[in-house]
Amino acid sequence: MPSVDECMPIVEKMYNEGRPVKEIAKMCGNSMSTVYKALDRLEAMGRVRRRKGRYKRHRRLTEDELREIEKLYREGASIYEIAKRLDRPESTIYYALKRLGLK
Repeated sequence: MPSVDECMPIVEKMYNEGRPVKEIAKMCGNSMSTVYKALDRLEAMGRVRRRKGRYKRHRRLTEDELREIEKLYREGASIYEIAKRLDRPESTIYYALKRLGLK
């Protein structure tokens, strides 16, 4: 298995092309953690800019959101409709309803 330093040129080229880390690791013949180490070093040198994850941070439901969920559910809205309206995962809505004793 090539070292982190040996992989850095390949990692830099492929990452800047927009390739996923898993694919880069396969091409390097290394693990994903080695690719991430190379990316950390390349970022510290200013040669790559790391992409942000596509997932949002979890944030707690506010009291207003809980009241809105309860109101919408009692009016007959589906979990899916409530989730779309509040821009939240359906699972969050389901657990909120469970916590409110409505499910």
